[in-house]
Amino acid sequence: MTVEDLFAREAIRQLRIDYSTAFDTMDEALVRRICTDDIICHYPTEYGGLYHGVDTVLVLFRETWKHMRAPRETLHLIANHSIALTGPDSARGDCLLVDLVTRQHEGSAIATQGGHANPLLLLGHYEDQYVRQDGTWKFARIDLSLLWPTRS
Repeated sequence: MTVEDLFAREAIRQLRIDYSTAFDTMDEALVRRICTDDIICHYPTEYGGLYHGVDTVLVLFRETWKHMRAPRETLHLIANHSIALTGPDSARGDCLLVDLVTRQHEGSAIATQGGHANPLLLLGHYEDQYVRQDGTWKFARIDLSLLWPTRS
Protein backbone atom coordinates (compact mmCIF):
# COMPACT_ATOMS: atom_id res chain seq x y z
CA MET A 1 0.00 0.00 0.00
CA THR A 2 1.36 3.40 -0.98
CA VAL A 3 1.16 6.69 0.88
CA GLU A 4 -1.28 7.89 -1.79
CA ASP A 5 -3.49 4.86 -1.03
CA LEU A 6 -3.45 5.75 2.67
CA PHE A 7 -4.42 9.36 1.89
CA ALA A 8 -7.26 8.13 -0.33
CA ARG A 9 -8.55 5.75 2.33
CA GLU A 10 -8.48 8.48 4.97
CA ALA A 11 -10.34 10.91 2.67
CA ILE A 12 -13.01 8.23 2.11
CA ARG A 13 -13.30 7.60 5.85
CA GLN A 14 -13.88 11.33 6.33
CA LEU A 15 -16.45 11.26 3.53
CA ARG A 16 -18.51 8.67 5.43
CA ILE A 17 -18.27 10.81 8.59
CA ASP A 18 -19.30 13.88 6.59
CA TYR A 19 -22.42 12.05 5.37
CA SER A 20 -23.51 11.39 8.96
CA THR A 21 -22.73 14.97 9.96
CA ALA A 22 -24.57 16.40 6.96
CA PHE A 23 -27.73 14.47 7.74
CA ASP A 24 -27.63 15.04 11.49
CA THR A 25 -26.99 18.79 11.16
CA MET A 26 -29.40 19.24 8.24
CA ASP A 27 -26.61 20.67 6.05
CA GLU A 28 -27.76 20.66 2.41
CA ALA A 29 -24.55 22.30 1.16
CA LEU A 30 -22.46 19.52 2.67
CA VAL A 31 -24.72 16.85 1.14
CA ARG A 32 -24.12 18.44 -2.27
CA ARG A 33 -20.34 18.58 -1.73
CA ILE A 34 -20.00 14.90 -0.80
CA CYS A 35 -22.28 13.38 -3.47
CA THR A 36 -21.93 13.18 -7.22
CA ASP A 37 -24.72 14.97 -9.06
CA ASP A 38 -25.96 11.61 -10.37
CA ILE A 39 -25.63 9.64 -7.11
CA ILE A 40 -27.76 6.54 -6.70
CA CYS A 41 -29.10 5.89 -3.20
CA HIS A 42 -30.94 2.71 -2.45
CA TYR A 43 -32.57 2.91 0.95
CA PRO A 44 -35.00 0.39 2.46
CA THR A 45 -38.52 0.63 1.06
CA GLU A 46 -39.88 2.18 4.25
CA TYR A 47 -37.38 5.02 3.75
CA GLY A 48 -38.32 5.63 0.15
CA GLY A 49 -36.45 3.00 -1.82
CA LEU A 50 -34.35 4.07 -4.81
CA TYR A 51 -33.27 7.67 -5.46
CA HIS A 52 -31.37 9.01 -8.48
CA GLY A 53 -29.52 12.32 -8.26
CA VAL A 54 -28.51 14.51 -5.36
CA ASP A 55 -31.55 16.77 -5.78
CA THR A 56 -33.88 13.79 -5.34
CA VAL A 57 -31.94 12.58 -2.29
CA LEU A 58 -32.28 16.06 -0.78
CA VAL A 59 -36.07 15.89 -1.24
CA LEU A 60 -36.07 12.77 0.97
CA PHE A 61 -33.75 14.39 3.52
CA ARG A 62 -35.88 17.55 3.71
CA GLU A 63 -38.99 15.44 4.34
CA THR A 64 -37.19 13.73 7.22
CA TRP A 65 -35.75 16.98 8.57
CA LYS A 66 -39.30 18.38 8.86
CA HIS A 67 -39.69 16.08 11.88
CA MET A 68 -36.57 17.46 13.58
CA ARG A 69 -36.76 20.65 15.60
CA ALA A 70 -33.00 21.13 15.85
CA PRO A 71 -29.74 19.70 14.52
CA ARG A 72 -28.52 16.45 16.02
CA GLU A 73 -31.92 15.11 16.99
CA THR A 74 -30.66 12.12 15.04
CA LEU A 75 -27.16 10.70 15.36
CA HIS A 76 -25.81 8.44 12.62
CA LEU A 77 -22.84 6.59 14.11
CA ILE A 78 -20.70 4.40 11.86
CA ALA A 79 -18.36 1.55 12.72
CA ASN A 80 -16.22 -1.14 11.12
CA HIS A 81 -15.59 0.89 7.96
CA SER A 82 -13.86 -1.21 5.34
CA ILE A 83 -12.49 0.40 2.16
CA ALA A 84 -11.12 -1.21 -1.01
CA LEU A 85 -9.50 0.96 -3.66
CA THR A 86 -10.64 -0.38 -7.03
CA GLY A 87 -8.81 2.08 -9.28
CA PRO A 88 -6.98 5.40 -9.13
CA ASP A 89 -10.28 7.27 -8.82
CA SER A 90 -12.70 4.62 -7.58
CA ALA A 91 -13.31 2.63 -4.42
CA ARG A 92 -15.95 0.66 -2.61
CA GLY A 93 -16.62 0.26 1.07
CA ASP A 94 -19.01 -0.87 3.70
CA CYS A 95 -19.71 -0.03 7.32
CA LEU A 96 -22.24 -0.52 10.07
CA LEU A 97 -24.75 2.12 11.14
CA VAL A 98 -26.15 2.79 14.60
CA ASP A 99 -28.94 5.35 14.25
CA LEU A 100 -30.07 7.14 17.41
CA VAL A 101 -32.78 9.69 18.15
CA THR A 102 -31.74 12.17 20.85
CA ARG A 103 -35.07 13.98 21.23
CA GLN A 104 -38.44 12.52 20.42
CA HIS A 105 -41.52 14.63 19.90
CA GLU A 106 -45.20 13.76 20.14
CA GLY A 107 -46.50 12.80 16.72
CA SER A 108 -43.09 12.78 15.02
CA ALA A 109 -42.40 10.18 12.35
CA ILE A 110 -38.94 9.79 13.88
CA ALA A 111 -39.59 7.68 16.96
CA THR A 112 -37.97 4.66 18.53
CA GLN A 113 -39.44 1.57 20.10
CA GLY A 114 -39.85 2.46 23.76
CA GLY A 115 -39.87 6.22 23.22
CA HIS A 116 -37.40 8.61 24.80
CA ALA A 117 -36.11 5.97 27.23
CA ASN A 118 -34.65 4.09 24.23
CA PRO A 119 -32.76 6.24 21.71
CA LEU A 120 -31.93 3.33 19.35
CA LEU A 121 -33.83 3.76 16.08
CA LEU A 122 -32.12 1.17 13.90
CA LEU A 123 -29.02 -0.81 13.06
CA GLY A 124 -27.96 -0.87 9.44
CA HIS A 125 -25.29 -1.76 6.93
CA TYR A 126 -24.03 0.63 4.26
CA GLU A 127 -22.42 -0.52 1.02
CA ASP A 128 -20.88 2.39 -0.86
CA GLN A 129 -19.21 3.18 -4.15
CA TYR A 130 -16.91 6.19 -4.24
CA VAL A 131 -15.34 8.18 -7.06
CA ARG A 132 -12.72 10.89 -7.09
CA GLN A 133 -13.79 13.94 -9.10
CA ASP A 134 -11.41 16.84 -9.54
CA GLY A 135 -9.27 15.45 -6.72
CA THR A 136 -12.15 15.10 -4.24
CA TRP A 137 -13.71 11.80 -3.14
CA LYS A 138 -17.51 11.63 -3.39
CA PHE A 139 -20.30 9.11 -3.04
CA ALA A 140 -21.41 7.63 -6.36
CA ARG A 141 -23.75 5.08 -4.78
CA ILE A 142 -25.07 4.32 -1.30
CA ASP A 143 -26.99 1.15 -0.46
CA LEU A 144 -28.45 0.86 3.04
CA SER A 145 -29.92 -2.35 4.41
CA LEU A 146 -31.58 -2.70 7.79
CA LEU A 147 -30.27 -5.19 10.30
CA TRP A 148 -32.68 -4.27 13.12
CA PRO A 149 -35.54 -3.87 13.71
CA THR A 150 -37.33 -6.08 11.26
CA ARG A 151 -39.98 -3.93 9.69
CA SER A 152 -43.18 -5.03 7.96
